[in-house]
Amino acid sequence: MAATGEVVCKKSRPWRMLTGCCWWLLSMAMPATARQQEEALPAAMENTLENETAGKEAVPEDDADWQQLNAYARHRIQLNTADAAALQSLGILTPLLVNNFLTYRRLLGNLVSIYELQAVPGFDPDIIRQMLPYVKVGDDLEPHYSWYDYLHKGDHTLLLRVGWQPEKSKGYLHTDSTLPHYAGNPLKAFVRYRYNFPRRASWGVTMEKDAGEPFLKGTQRYGFDFYSAHCFIRNRGALKALALGDYTVNMGQGLLNWQSQAYSKGAAVMQIKREGEILRPYTSAGEYYFFRGAAVTLEQGIWQTTAFVSLRRLDGHVNTTDTAADMQTTTSLISSGYHRSATEMAAGGALQQLSGGANIRCNTRRWQAGANVMYHRLTPALEKPPAPYNQFDFSGQQLLSGSIDYAAAYRNVHFFGEAALSSNGKPAIVQGLLASLAPAADMAIIYRYYDKAYQSLYAKGFGDGYRTANEQGLYMAASLKMHARLRVDGYMDIFTFPWLKYRASAPSGGKEYMAQATWSPAKTRTLVLRYIFRQGSSNEVIPDNPVKVLSEITSGSIRIIWSQQCNKQWSIRSRLSGSRYASAAGKQQGWMLAQDVSWKCRAWPLGINARIAWFFTDSYDTRLYAYESSVLYDNAVSQLYGSGWQYYINLRWKVNKRLTCWARLHQTIYSGVATIGSGWDVIEGNKKTMLQCQLIHSF
Repeated sequence: MAATGEVVCKKSRPWRMLTGCCWWLLSMAMPATARQQEEALPAAMENTLENETAGKEAVPEDDADWQQLNAYARHRIQLNTADAAALQSLGILTPLLVNNFLTYRRLLGNLVSIYELQAVPGFDPDIIRQMLPYVKVGDDLEPHYSWYDYLHKGDHTLLLRVGWQPEKSKGYLHTDSTLPHYAGNPLKAFVRYRYNFPRRASWGVTMEKDAGEPFLKGTQRYGFDFYSAHCFIRNRGALKALALGDYTVNMGQGLLNWQSQAYSKGAAVMQIKREGEILRPYTSAGEYYFFRGAAVTLEQGIWQTTAFVSLRRLDGHVNTTDTAADMQTTTSLISSGYHRSATEMAAGGALQQLSGGANIRCNTRRWQAGANVMYHRLTPALEKPPAPYNQFDFSGQQLLSGSIDYAAAYRNVHFFGEAALSSNGKPAIVQGLLASLAPAADMAIIYRYYDKAYQSLYAKGFGDGYRTANEQGLYMAASLKMHARLRVDGYMDIFTFPWLKYRASAPSGGKEYMAQATWSPAKTRTLVLRYIFRQGSSNEVIPDNPVKVLSEITSGSIRIIWSQQCNKQWSIRSRLSGSRYASAAGKQQGWMLAQDVSWKCRAWPLGINARIAWFFTDSYDTRLYAYESSVLYDNAVSQLYGSGWQYYINLRWKVNKRLTCWARLHQTIYSGVATIGSGWDVIEGNKKTMLQCQLIHSF
């Protein structure tokens, strides 16, 4: 991942052709998996899902990046015409590598072969192998697509997915005199039709019903609980993007508004910059992080202008003590999207959100700068019950915010940042730097200052927590390629929280360190060693004191992963994870040992992957998170605590060129417990099972 400075080399065309031929011969030795990654999620995305699940205590439902990679596997990015936005959308290249590639192409002309990428500074074999399934080299008519091409060159896809839990939770039980707490059955259903011509056109509809929500009855007499539709056109002359229906807005470094997934601290230590196009179509099942309305981006020369407006309903608890509409208030916003019980259904769509904003930016080869503005109006107004920890949170009916963001490149260094101001006059600032110190050494630094009273609804800035407020910190990272087969990555993050936060009844702070070594003795084998140490503060019950007090805690985690492609049919992955938690109340630990196996039938279009895992943790504080293989586009992350076993089996059968089927069995067996879960989700017994089936028809 390292990168050198500006490209100044000059090569003859015959030499470039020879280079391409040599790399083509070498590619014959690459395992088949290098060309069959379209259904595998990159390791960096797996890590991001685990971290977001740990931070929010819920698995994110946004699968847009996964959909995008699969679309690129069928409609590969043309490297000879790709701009910076197209390269960034891969989620593989750092800004340094994007700049190096564009400089190389500008100085030396179009690539002759895909394997000429090895001549671009910083493009090592690992980066190239990650890119191969999604890019191509050649001359085609991509810049000259007609409206007919927009309508006919894409893929139509219909996805049908159902899942259910055989064990009945408390919320589904009833007696002769009482009805179930949940109004619907345990079936979870998801339907999505989408036409997608990557980076050109997309339209479709999405429908979802969560387990426990009614279907074709009660409050859902029209069927599904959640409906979404969109129509999106991109890159048509001066029209850079046009969105109708549901879409996301992603501006600057996420201080004002960022509704898509974004990297934070994790194994991809250099992936700290928020990148991507401002407008994107929304096609996922999540019911909170998107806008509904219209948006447009126009481009003329180096200038680009975006404007958008949205009107939609949000879930929230409304204070109904006064029936007069102008006297009602919203006490809290709800983002879970559940509408199973009478209380949840009453909160569904309880308030109206009007949003609008704009972005004006200037894009040159060396630098980019933009000005952003965002406005929200909530009806009824938001007034949270007063508490010490939330006294600086947004309350009221209107929120107006603005920001300025920039990015600039000079030789081996890439600078970026954003400064935002909310309507109460409180700031949020982030400033970052990416630098290539040597051909085998990269460095990243990012500083953030988020005022305790900074207010936003959809901010997602880089930080230790998932609230872009009440935080100051400095993050420093390095990526060193010690050897052709060994890479070492690490980061240090020092942070403070000037005001109260979740599980901290006073201002606090801490530090976190991560070190990871990746050793690849062969192209088919990889060993990853990772250790994370964290020191912070949390409210704890200490001996001889029944009241929780703020005390220092230290925690650590270790992960060892061995992956091997045995042959074209078999691959294995072994994983050992450990966690440690120490506070004034004592020391705790947790362990997980997992074995994954994947098999592809040679004679039939059939594939199976499975996992068996043993886990043991002393408490919830030493819980472990593990990404799982599931049906295509299903984000699956297990949260394990207690002790027991977990296993799953996934079956994939490609019936024909257009139809693919999946089936999945997932079960967790806990030791020494009589019930699982809490509240209305309690299950009698020590087993929890999930069954899933999915069909995807492409036409």
